[in-house]
Amino acid sequence: MRQLILMAIMLALFIPRTALADYLVAPGDTLEISIASLPEFRQRTQVNMEGQITYPLVGSIGVAGLSLSDIQTKLKNELANKSVRSRSSDGTERIVYVYPEEVSVVIAEYRPVYVNGDVSKPGELPYRPRMTVRQAIALAGGLDTLRFRTRDPNLEEVDLRTESNLLREELMRQEVLVARLAAELKGEPEFQVRDEEAAAQPISRNERAQAEELKLALIDHDREIKSLGRSLEQTQAQAATLGRLQEQLTKSYEQQAEEVARLRSSFERGLASVARIAEEQRALAFASERLLQTEAQLSLVKKDEEEQRRQLQKAEDQRRLKLMRDLQEAETKLHDLKAKIRAADEKILYVGSLRSRLASDSLGRPRVQIFRNSKQAWEGREVDEDTELVPGDVVEVTLRQAPAMRALP
Repeated sequence: MRQLILMAIMLALFIPRTALADYLVAPGDTLEISIASLPEFRQRTQVNMEGQITYPLVGSIGVAGLSLSDIQTKLKNELANKSVRSRSSDGTERIVYVYPEEVSVVIAEYRPVYVNGDVSKPGELPYRPRMTVRQAIALAGGLDTLRFRTRDPNLEEVDLRTESNLLREELMRQEVLVARLAAELKGEPEFQVRDEEAAAQPISRNERAQAEELKLALIDHDREIKSLGRSLEQTQAQAATLGRLQEQLTKSYEQQAEEVARLRSSFERGLASVARIAEEQRALAFASERLLQTEAQLSLVKKDEEEQRRQLQKAEDQRRLKLMRDLQEAETKLHDLKAKIRAADEKILYVGSLRSRLASDSLGRPRVQIFRNSKQAWEGREVDEDTELVPGDVVEVTLRQAPAMRALP
């Protein structure tokens, strides 16, 4: 038995492992999820930048950094014994229970690989399992030394650094804008965007401009709210006046009605004249008319008061909605600028490494390096052309000069 175990271990050591043997899913990969009993739920979904996928029956679920088998186990646990309404071909509905063994997950599309350096068509290439460096170079149009004669890495590095500096200046302006919008949304008269080290430096023109804009925006909003508030107060005062008048008219009407009733009683006993009763009835009709007019006016004024309250609330809500939209757009642009700066810095790194690796080799064979993102850090190593790639790899190809082309010291 011990010999069998040793033989199994030796056999496992000599079995070649592919580059995808321990592959972990990352943002940019596309997964295909299917359920055997529910073909209509077969769906492809891409892993987003947060490392999540979206599937109708489970919503969003994190998958970045997991192997395919781990993802399948996770989905089986999420979907186990779920009941789903499904419509059959004849139009009838039925309840279908999802069983774990029916769930399958495969990688439909991998993240692309990138080929840079001395090739005819550098850029992004679709990844295929067991893809080698040699195949990637062939898909990129093969080796091309013309780039060394038409493209100066030193000048390109200067251009990239200039672009990076301009992007950083724009990033600072955008950070100030985001801070100003956030302060205005909270109603704060000041904002702070700089760290302690930057705080020791003079305030930039952009910061002063944004601070002034924040001050003016808050003043303008305060004036608008006060103006609407004054109109509301006037309407409330008018409503209060009409309310008091209504009370007085109501009392007068009630007293006049009592007087008419008393005269009618006296008339029945022969103590009052018809003319006196007619006069008091006219007075009662006049009091009734004034009371009705006042009630109508009070109703209109209260309606105006309610409308002004809505306008006041609407002005505040519209301002907040606009600030929230502006803040969201500014934050999105801020994230885009950060991504562009990272891309420019990576290009500078690649161009710098390309410039520093123009070494000579009598065989004229290309020097190939693979840069791979491992645990949020890029690591590079030199490989041969038969090395297998994994999704997301960046391949740097450097053609070394022949001895006759060597530069003089």
